[in-house]
Amino acid sequence: MGNRHGSFSRHQPADSEEKSTSRFRAAACTGRFARLWIAVSVVTATVVTASCAIAQPAPTNSGAESANWEADVELDPMTAVAPVSHRWSTTEFSASGHWLRLNGGLTQQMLDFQNRQTDKERHLLHHRRQSGSTSPAVVVGGQARLSFLAATTNTENKFPYLGRFPTDFSGKTATDARMLQANAHATAYVAPTVSVHGELLFSDVFSFGDFKQGSLQVRQAYALIGDLDVSPFYFYLGKKNVGFGDFSTLSPFTQAVTWHYFAALAEGVGIGYHDQRWDLTAAAINGGRGIRLNDSPERGKLNNLAANATWHAGDCSTHSVQLGVGFLLGTIYDGFSAEHLDANQFGSDYNSGWNVNGRIDKGRLSLAGEFVSTTHPWPVTGTLVSAYRTEAAYWIDRGTCPQYVSVSWSAGDQGSDGSEFEFNRQLVIGYFRHLNGHCSVSAEYVRSSGFAPLIDITTVSDRDVVQDSMVLGMTLVI
Repeated sequence: MGNRHGSFSRHQPADSEEKSTSRFRAAACTGRFARLWIAVSVVTATVVTASCAIAQPAPTNSGAESANWEADVELDPMTAVAPVSHRWSTTEFSASGHWLRLNGGLTQQMLDFQNRQTDKERHLLHHRRQSGSTSPAVVVGGQARLSFLAATTNTENKFPYLGRFPTDFSGKTATDARMLQANAHATAYVAPTVSVHGELLFSDVFSFGDFKQGSLQVRQAYALIGDLDVSPFYFYLGKKNVGFGDFSTLSPFTQAVTWHYFAALAEGVGIGYHDQRWDLTAAAINGGRGIRLNDSPERGKLNNLAANATWHAGDCSTHSVQLGVGFLLGTIYDGFSAEHLDANQFGSDYNSGWNVNGRIDKGRLSLAGEFVSTTHPWPVTGTLVSAYRTEAAYWIDRGTCPQYVSVSWSAGDQGSDGSEFEFNRQLVIGYFRHLNGHCSVSAEYVRSSGFAPLIDITTVSDRDVVQDSMVLGMTLVI
């Protein structure tokens, strides 16, 4: 889940001169990974089957609460058709009479790294509507994402897996165990139509390469004004994921390339519309260099714009269709230097981005796809920057302990045909299992092809690099 732009921020080592030998060794290591994959799958299946057989204890509340606050209901009708939606309990626990609460369902959805990247404010609107409470309240919660990675590369010192900094590893093999991210949220319902949401994030992969042991940051903080019982329109102001594209994935733990290339986080003000069929958003974004994708020529003005439209049909997890389009006026692919560390560097003109995405759920099968591109060539490489994903998942169980297997192919292109910096490509074969209301586990095989880092992309890239990785993950939510 690393930041593509930040993760390629360090100097890259020289190319290896023994590529043929590297490929032979990589093939041997891949065989060992296959055996490891089978062993892990067997052990995981045994453990999770036993775990799912254990009954969940009934929730207890420490203070008197309204019955509406205790209702075990969906936070958002479209949550049920999310491609990898996890059925966390939505029962509320009161920690201090009426006003301080825990809600695993809201926490999982607001802190989820894999799904619903650009429209999570809808969860807050539905949660407030379904709570039925008019009194001020604060919902708090946290999440930890634990991972183990083992990998081989066919080129000395070059590791193109987008979920880590490339220079975290050396040689031709790597092992890595860490708490990838830990984040917490506080959501305050301060008035019948006004909410404030904030997310505090610790991450080992969302900071630049200065050898810090991770970073602590306020990832999102915004106010939300709206009441779906009164009007389908709502407003927000503050720092949040930009309403542009979809950027979810059917993979259980590793982000698709589309997210690494085009996900945006920015300060601004926006308006939204939500009903059973349509979700529409438009936002004015503060100018200058933003976080990850957004960029515009001048600070001190609301001179960047984003718009998104999504259409839904079907009302259950086994029968639904979603189609979406998006537009972002200014992206970072507008300058003549491949640079993401200097906040004072932004292009002299706009290079916009556009997005189309879709998803179909039918029975046990989920299919998803997305394509996103700039409107003009990136001056650094002289070509358009684009990315796409095509994915499928088969649900073994959608019931008490959801589990599925998935396959995802995604790629980003930013160079001319045959150039060393033409592409980054990623294949993910994954398995997901929900253990209980607070824990899920996953196992993935990831094959990363091409080495085209944003920093020094025209000088250090190597199209022949291949990394094979085994990624084991666990997500804990309270």
